[in-house]
Amino acid sequence: MIERSIRTDAPKVRVLYTDIDGTIRWGKDELGRFVNGPEDVRVFDEVPKLLHDYKRLGWRIVGITNQGGIALGHMDTQTCIEALDETQRQTGNMFDKIVFCPHHPQADDAYMAICWCRKPKAGLVIEAAMSLSIMNYEIYPPHMGIFVGDRPEDEQCAQAAGLTFWEAEEWRKGAHLDLFCKEIARPDE
Repeated sequence: MIERSIRTDAPKVRVLYTDIDGTIRWGKDELGRFVNGPEDVRVFDEVPKLLHDYKRLGWRIVGITNQGGIALGHMDTQTCIEALDETQRQTGNMFDKIVFCPHHPQADDAYMAICWCRKPKAGLVIEAAMSLSIMNYEIYPPHMGIFVGDRPEDEQCAQAAGLTFWEAEEWRKGAHLDLFCKEIARPDE
């Protein structure tokens, strides 16, 4: 049986894919430790407005995050979800989707040590795009999206997914939004 997974006539929509720790919220570099629960969540001050501006321009927003502390036993899945929910709350609920990889290559359990989703692999980007596509009847061409992150594995994930990469610190300055506003006047063909 031949099945077409994506409607080629569906609207093409831009997506902002973002790392979470060190990009959207304070991470180990800023806190001196990993985010281990909702009480540790502190979103960078400029991020809520930035995300709102992307939404205003018609973008989808997806969080892509490695949460290997689950596999290593530093936190459980429920606590991770609560911390991501707090991140969503502090950003004004701007994310269309946040997905996380609970695996870590140093986990004792092989099931938790080997996966297709942990950055720098592109599995979570693909999973999120497919899920949004089914839900919204849209398609998300990689050449129209960007990936923002603060680590080499974020840049490698962007490259594997065919996305343009932006460094988090530079992205948070927001100067690039002028470029996207100009593109709205002349949409991508």
